[in-house]
Amino acid sequence: MTKPRYIIASLLQHFGLLRKSKRMTDAAFENHLMQDGEEILGAYCWENIEHIEEISIQYWTLRRLNRRQESILAQIKESEEILSEVQKKRASEADHSKGLEEVLIDERITLGESIEETNRSRDILMAEALRTKKRHAALKMKVKVLQEEEEEDLHENSEIQRARRELATLRETFADSRDKLDVIEEELAVHENQLNQVKGKINLESDSINGTNEVFSLISKANQDITKHKAEMGLLKEEQSLLFRDVGRFLNLNSKREDCRKACEQHKGIQQQTHLLQNSIELNQKLTEKIGR
Repeated sequence: MTKPRYIIASLLQHFGLLRKSKRMTDAAFENHLMQDGEEILGAYCWENIEHIEEISIQYWTLRRLNRRQESILAQIKESEEILSEVQKKRASEADHSKGLEEVLIDERITLGESIEETNRSRDILMAEALRTKKRHAALKMKVKVLQEEEEEDLHENSEIQRARRELATLRETFADSRDKLDVIEEELAVHENQLNQVKGKINLESDSINGTNEVFSLISKANQDITKHKAEMGLLKEEQSLLFRDVGRFLNLNSKREDCRKACEQHKGIQQQTHLLQNSIELNQKLTEKIGR
């Protein structure tokens, strides 16, 4: 929505062409685009905002998160390299095991892979349960604070009621995750018991087989590490995304300030686009407000 279009739309409204739903839809769509644009703007420009006092805390938090991100990426790379080397070793050990019963070797490999997959599922589920637990703790604190603030009010704050409903949902989610973990643990116990039975049928004194045992252990450990690091990376990126949006929002709303223009100097186009969207949203909202009068 540009100013000329705003003037034309205002005239059309004067003559009875209201189009309220279109204005609201346009504003909502543009607001979504603007938020995405602000997040991109913040992601590109956050390293230039150290001296902007109002968002300096976001800068230092992002700087710490960026350092942590580099550390996690290095750990993921290291674990993937270990996994690649170990898988090569497993292929090599398989060549040494050709003299053993083929059916038993295949069964052993299948069981080992099943254990790896089950372990990955367990780690992912545990990471999800951890996020649920953190959200639950945050909501409990929110309810406590709101209750303290509203203790003189006879009627419960609707926000408290919503938080309680979400707490109930989170408890159900956590209980469901716990039940799934119990099932996974039972599956692991079954697989490991089967694997031990297969091992008992194979000559464990064979150096080749002993080497294969070690390989499976290393593969399982590498996969667990990769899953854990990627889950941590996911949480970190969520936190970064919120901070990028805060930074981009400030730079957008204060696009005329010299320090904000300087911070976005290399990405003027993005800043201009988010500012144009902001203006368009405001014009659409003005037209909607006129209709409501």
